[in-house]
Amino acid sequence: MGPRRETSIDVRKFILRLFKKGKSYREIAKIVGRSHSCVQKIIGRFKSDGLIENKSGRGRKSILSDVAKRKVLKDIKIDPKLSAVKLAAETSRIMGRSVSAETVRYVIKHSGYSSRVARKKPFISLQNQKKRLEFAKTHQLKTDNFWKKVIFSDGNKFNIFGSDGRRTGWRKLCV
Repeated sequence: MGPRRETSIDVRKFILRLFKKGKSYREIAKIVGRSHSCVQKIIGRFKSDGLIENKSGRGRKSILSDVAKRKVLKDIKIDPKLSAVKLAAETSRIMGRSVSAETVRYVIKHSGYSSRVARKKPFISLQNQKKRLEFAKTHQLKTDNFWKKVIFSDGNKFNIFGSDGRRTGWRKLCV
């Protein structure tokens, strides 16, 4: 089965004109380039409802209300590093029904945000590099007994096995 194509309003009007002239469904389908069942449905809808265009409100309704969508976007604005999975869990907890991460991603992307990998920051600032170099030069000739009494405490975190992975964040792209 091929992909569905929407039939334009002009083609639908043309189909109805041909039907009023007395053409059969198959003849109309051959002229228009659609299947006879498509032609049959268009004419049948016109006979029953008097409508040429599709009824509004077709398709699956959104799980998230407008309020829930605004809450998700507000959370992203406050903390852009929140993942869609965490937002989905939080939204599910608040709403009391299951919300998938894919739904949350759709809402975020639909409002103009895009997921980006966070830029890596430099490890040591220039000021601290100079201070460390000065410290090393002044203490360069100290003995081993001196260094055995020194305890270094640095605020850096070291991973023994692998990395913590890439950090991502949501950004609104300027066009």
